[in-house]
Amino acid sequence: MSDPLPGYLKPLTIPLSGLYYLAVAVRNARFDKGKGVTKLSLPVISVGNITTGGTGKTPMVMWITRLLVANGHKPVIAMRGYGATEDQQSDEHVLYEEYLADVPVLADADRIKVINSYLPTHPEISCVLLDDGFQHRFIARDLDLVLIDDTQNSFSQRLLPAGHLREPLANLKRADAVIVTRADPEIEDNVAEIELYHGKKPVAWSQHKWTGLDIYDPDLNSKDVNWLNGKGILTMLGVGNPKSICQQIEAFGAKVAVNVPVSDHQKYSNANIKKAKELCISLDAMLVTAKDWVKLRGLIDCRDWPVPVVVPQLDIEFFKGEEQLQELILNAARIK
Repeated sequence: MSDPLPGYLKPLTIPLSGLYYLAVAVRNARFDKGKGVTKLSLPVISVGNITTGGTGKTPMVMWITRLLVANGHKPVIAMRGYGATEDQQSDEHVLYEEYLADVPVLADADRIKVINSYLPTHPEISCVLLDDGFQHRFIARDLDLVLIDDTQNSFSQRLLPAGHLREPLANLKRADAVIVTRADPEIEDNVAEIELYHGKKPVAWSQHKWTGLDIYDPDLNSKDVNWLNGKGILTMLGVGNPKSICQQIEAFGAKVAVNVPVSDHQKYSNANIKKAKELCISLDAMLVTAKDWVKLRGLIDCRDWPVPVVVPQLDIEFFKGEEQLQELILNAARIK
């Protein structure tokens, strides 16, 4: 994980991180006393990070939502909607609406206001799922889940802006449970660090599994992931942890021949598209995430694109602790 700011600014970021630490401490002390915290009338489950982005929060929220629905609950997802504009929803918002049929999604910086406006006219809602809620302490929660990406060096990070920590690692003690994402089933890394700062071992270990590929060539076709084998790929990945996706590509026998670097929550432009199109010509495919595709599909004409556009179908697979995590979630959803 690279530093959030260029290296030449590093001398400035260290003292700024100290000021950031003080601001976070004052803010959390106020919340710890219950000041400014609203208790909703329904159970609240929060999914969040202690680092900036890239831990697999969106697929985890989808997994939890499907678990709740399968057990008879009627959840609503409440999110800030980072990256949204007046005429365009955020990429995660679009994904939730497309992949989670009949599950309402509320996006507003003032989540309390939007939730309290929605619930009175929707009595069927049984619980609230906070997307990216660990630092959003204005809403009390009945279950506080934090994700730690096993492929990132979270425990050697500094606080923002010198590093990627949103708050000190010691604040993991505030979480009810830690879930390790993108974990290696053969190696349980970071257990000692998580236990040191959180006070308990992780409740569950998961990995991101590609279950298939959506290929636009120009029509939509579904292929097995082995379709990638032997192919030269261009990537354009506006996500928090693009390295993990490139590793997946190469694990299926493909080569990332060209990567067009873009930022997390990238707002794509015609210039991005023109550059990618030119670089694609000598390759076999262009691979983007579903999060990117919801923004790119309005800019790319697959009938005129030189190679197939590939979007992996992503799912969460647990190899340890799934039953315990399910029990925590379902108990929290019915506590009232």
